[in-house]
Amino acid sequence: MTDENKLVPRENGNAVVEVVSQAQRFPSIDLSPREPHLYDYLLILRKHQWLILSFLLAVVTIVSIATFRMQPVYVTAARIEIDRENSNYLPFQGADPYDSVTDLDNYIETQSRILTSETLALQTIRNSGLIPHAELLGGAGGSEAITSGNLANHKRPSELGAFLGSLSVKRVGQSRLLDVSFESTDPQLAAEI
Repeated sequence: MTDENKLVPRENGNAVVEVVSQAQRFPSIDLSPREPHLYDYLLILRKHQWLILSFLLAVVTIVSIATFRMQPVYVTAARIEIDRENSNYLPFQGADPYDSVTDLDNYIETQSRILTSETLALQTIRNSGLIPHAELLGGAGGSEAITSGNLANHKRPSELGAFLGSLSVKRVGQSRLLDVSFESTDPQLAAEI
């Protein structure tokens, strides 16, 4: 007899012999891929629940610690209007209106660059008495450039970089207005500047 065909006795005790094929003896397993269901995903989540909870707890803890350690940043802002100096000394209008608009845009851009220049920042630090603030100095005393008020023959002080990093000048649309803002963790320092 082959392995596929076996003799199996019947239950009622009769001597009838029945041949049962291998396909009937073993349940068939369908190995074709099926679409995963929600229950399958829930089983995966249940299987890795401790890893997921540990990761979630670690992220929440790190974010909470970082949030509580942050210092608030204060921003002071001022809006200024840039008026063009009157360069027309003659009593008649000889300029083209298009050139006037283009020249006005260049003039406003120039004024914006002047407000963020190193020389003006150095004068602001020196004249407004900001030298004692450790936030701008990085913990050291005033540099030679700040005490002299001149960048010539001096290396660029670190206070200047900190000041210019906190200062921002942005043009408001296509108008003649500029928004000047300064960020600091010290509200008094932000207000002074």
